[in-house]
Parts: sequence; C-alpha cells; structure tokens
Amino acid sequence: MRILVTGAAGFVGRHMIDDLTRHGHEPLALDVAFPDPTLAEPAARFTADIRDSAAIEAAFRTARPDACVHLSAIAFVPDGENRPETMLSVNIAGTMILLDTLKRHAPDCKTLVVSTAQIYAPQDHESPVAEDAPLAPANLYAVSKAASDIAALGYARRFGLPLLTARPNNHTGPGQSSSFVVPALIRQAQAIAAGRTPPVIHAGNLESQRVFADVRDVVVAYRLLLEHGAAGEAYNVSAGDNRKLGAILDRICAMAGIDPSRETDPDKVRPTDRSPVLNTEKIRGQTGWTPRIPFDQTLRDMLAEDDQP
Repeated sequence: MRILVTGAAGFVGRHMIDDLTRHGHEPLALDVAFPDPTLAEPAARFTADIRDSAAIEAAFRTARPDACVHLSAIAFVPDGENRPETMLSVNIAGTMILLDTLKRHAPDCKTLVVSTAQIYAPQDHESPVAEDAPLAPANLYAVSKAASDIAALGYARRFGLPLLTARPNNHTGPGQSSSFVVPALIRQAQAIAAGRTPPVIHAGNLESQRVFADVRDVVVAYRLLLEHGAAGEAYNVSAGDNRKLGAILDRICAMAGIDPSRETDPDKVRPTDRSPVLNTEKIRGQTGWTPRIPFDQTLRDMLAEDDQP
C-alpha cells in the first residue's frame, strides 16, 4: 500500500517509515519540516503544516495514498500547560482538517488516527481497561487526543469512512527526545558513566508508575491495524504492567555501571500517578500483534546510542 505518514519526521514517525519500508509498503512522509537527515528515505516527502488545509489537500491530491497513519501532534504533556492554544490547534484543528480532507478528497483512504491511553478515566482498580471504558482526560494533551479520537470515530459512523483509532500507552526507544523521562534519565547516566558530570541523577517524581512499550513494537501495531483493523473501531496498544520510574532508573544505572545519588528536580516533579492498565485482547485477536522487545533490550539500545553532551 501507499501509506501517508503525518508527523513523519517525529520520534514515532521515523520508526513508522522504517517499519513500512521493511514490510513492503510504500511510505509517503508528511511533516512541517524534515531536519533529520537520518530519516529513512520514503517514496515522497510533503512539507506541510497539518493546520494548513490547502497544503494538506494538495498533498493528498499528489500522493493519492491507499492508507494514512496520523501521527502529527504535540505530544509533550507540559506543552498543554505552557502552550495550550498551539496544542489544541495542532492536535484538534489539525486532525479535523485531515478528516475533512479525507471526506472530500480521499474517502477510500484507510486512516489510523493515533490517540492515547490517557483519555481513559484514572483507575482505582487493577482490572484492565477495555476500549468501551468511559473517557475522562485529566490534562490538556489528553483532552486534545480524546477530541480527535471521538471525531475520527464519529466521521467513520457518519460518513462511512474507513477510519480507526489507536490508544497506546507510553512508548520509548532509540531516538526519543530527552524531554521525555526515560531518555532524560538515560542521557544523565551516559554522562556520569563517561565522567563528564558528577555522579548525581536529577529527576522528578520517581514514585509514579508507567507502562512502557518499545516504539518499534508500537509501530508494528499501527501497521497491522492498517492491514487488518476494522473501520470505526478503537484499539488499545500496550506492553503490559506498570513500572515505578525509580525502578526504571535503578535498571538504567545498573546497565550503565554507575551508582549515583539522586536529587529531586522541582521543575520535573508531577503528582504521583500511574498509567492505565489496558486490555489488549481486541488488537491481539484481530491482528495477531504482541509486543516482542523486552524492556531491558529497549534500555540497552537507548544506552548504546551516541550521547550528545
């Protein structure tokens, strides 16, 4: 299939392009800019802001994709507090422009709109959350993704479009920005191990718990959903159980061969919380997807990346 990837130059987008290429698809990349020369070479590149309806329509007319993975978004949760108008315009208005473009110019283009597990209500129990659970987003990023998720499924019902959504839990892996917690800890560990900084890790709330999948497993889930997922359906994507951030840091330090002290960084502190545990029976049953990369392997691969002082 000819598959257009929005947000192709981002962390997940780069892995998505690589996975599609390796599995015989023809990826087409769309993003506001392509600053990274290491991006796997797609069949074509389209430079466009997802909020520019004329540019998005022109890209679809030229690309004529069979399918689309919509990854364009501002994904760093604190940006919702610091730049709310930008987050809402990119994540909601941009998605609406894409949906309207599909309706008018590419009604047969099967499209996966990537949402987030953060749209679900906080859990007070251990039972895994299924796709029909109530939505109760607790931050502006989750609000913007809930709106996009609901809109995509609504367009599928109202206009008969082949749209579906993915609701992933946290994912990390090689190439992720150090704005996010795991690569931030990795970079500090690398610097300590190399002797460039004192043996002190600066971190936020290490009591919080997260479910982390490897991004390379997550993009496989997205590809399989395009190949086998059902229109009008939402799918949870998750690797399993929660891990305390403190335990993740312990593992990183052991792998790096360091034993640093830890100091709390007030700018990084968030209230103690935990990722929702997701029921993934639906995606496993319909596509055969299962996460295959152990979390230790994810950490090893991230530690092996070139460290930028």
